[in-house]
Amino acid sequence: MRNNTLSECYKLVAVRTQAFGQNGRRSYSSPAQEPKPYKSMPGLSSLPIIGSMHHFLPIIGSVGSNLNTFEMMDTLHKRFGPIVKMEGVFARANMVFLFEPEHFDQVFRAQEANPLRPGFQSLEYFRETTQKGTIDGLTGLTTAQGEKWREFRTKVNPALLKLKLVKVYAPALDEVAKDAVNRLKRVKDDKAYLENNFYLELTRWSLESVALVALGSRIGCLDDNFTEEHPGRKLMQCAKDMLDTAVELELFSSVWKYIATPTFKKVMKSYQLQWDISATYIENARKRINERGYAIPEEEQSIVERLLNIDERVAVLMANEMLVAGIDTVSFSTTSLMYYLALNPDKQEKLREEIRSDNPHKRYLRACLKESLRLRAVVPSNLRRTDRDHIVGGYIIPKGVDVVSPNEYLSNLDKYYPRANEFIPERWLADKSDPLYYGNAPQMITLPFGFGIRSCIGRRIAELEIETFTKRLFDEFKVTWEGPPIKIQNKIMSAYSAPYNFRFENAK
Repeated sequence: MRNNTLSECYKLVAVRTQAFGQNGRRSYSSPAQEPKPYKSMPGLSSLPIIGSMHHFLPIIGSVGSNLNTFEMMDTLHKRFGPIVKMEGVFARANMVFLFEPEHFDQVFRAQEANPLRPGFQSLEYFRETTQKGTIDGLTGLTTAQGEKWREFRTKVNPALLKLKLVKVYAPALDEVAKDAVNRLKRVKDDKAYLENNFYLELTRWSLESVALVALGSRIGCLDDNFTEEHPGRKLMQCAKDMLDTAVELELFSSVWKYIATPTFKKVMKSYQLQWDISATYIENARKRINERGYAIPEEEQSIVERLLNIDERVAVLMANEMLVAGIDTVSFSTTSLMYYLALNPDKQEKLREEIRSDNPHKRYLRACLKESLRLRAVVPSNLRRTDRDHIVGGYIIPKGVDVVSPNEYLSNLDKYYPRANEFIPERWLADKSDPLYYGNAPQMITLPFGFGIRSCIGRRIAELEIETFTKRLFDEFKVTWEGPPIKIQNKIMSAYSAPYNFRFENAK
């Protein structure tokens, strides 16, 4: 009945089908035929209860278990075409992968007024049960939806998005970057240590940086006595636990909603530990503010102080999220940038010349960061859960389906970026007449910080941290990579694994 009604509407009303040309403009046309039902959409076959999960099992799976996200997208695209269905696992929502930018643009923009982007269900459970009394119904940006999300985002936007308030951290973040580079000086010749512990060194820097911004003080992650018992080290382990368990708990299994599995118990302990450590840091920040005894200008306040002036619960929850979300995301993106510059010594030398110049506008540095994010994004895909039926590419996508845009995969196709697999920062500085000009690709292709009002609220802070560290690092060192390509892990967010074959020489 619903499909019949949709078909009639489809015939009577001109549905805007967005098609992108080389200049990225949209054109609109009416459909030539009535849409096909959702069940006829191509995709992986499904079994009762376990959905499409058997395709990802070792040996017997048609897709396989060892593919990273990029390889999986490539397999699905080549096998099934521009629209691919994958049935949900253990009552998870069904998923539809859209490989044409006009298709996911259509869905994302249609839902921009109230975008639904499911977060970590296990984290939502933890907050709604264990911390319900502490936060009094608030759920934070990671887990909130609808009006709750909009209300929370509206409160925190001024503290995190005002450019002048972000730039005030530049001198202090430069000191953190200097300390991190000095640590590298002391360990750079210990190849065995760096191959296994480089990412630890980088996450120490990223956590110290985000803590400075969120709390207004250093927490000692770069000190020599950074042992396993240090609260910062425990925070880093909690963030790792969340990412390590996310694929099982958030993507492939909802069994934990009925049975407390070992993985579920592990991540609940991590959530609690992370909450307790964050709460201690936040309380210490509050004490420093109270002991100061006088007001300071807004642009000199930490984020937690600005938010405490608005809503104490919001301040606690936002600082808590920042102390986790700002660790691996920034570390991964910085590692990617270092990796591509290490593989492209001519680009690295060009960057070094800019860093050492008197020009305050480091345009090439920003272009290098944009290019590395195009090639390797910490979140390789964007997602929206449909709040209504959509007709996309000739198919009906019903309400309640997770629509996925595989942005990193598409960003690496020559169809959109000439010489797409090459690291060419110049494409972000090129004239519009240049075939390399980034604007020739549809705007929806490369979205490393998300799309629309649900894009990453910490983008400006993250970019400032990365750019500040990069300037210090490449002014001091010539960075090379010796060995096979860096390994990437298949997690809910992108992650690298050892060995890290960076080599550091003093730059002339």
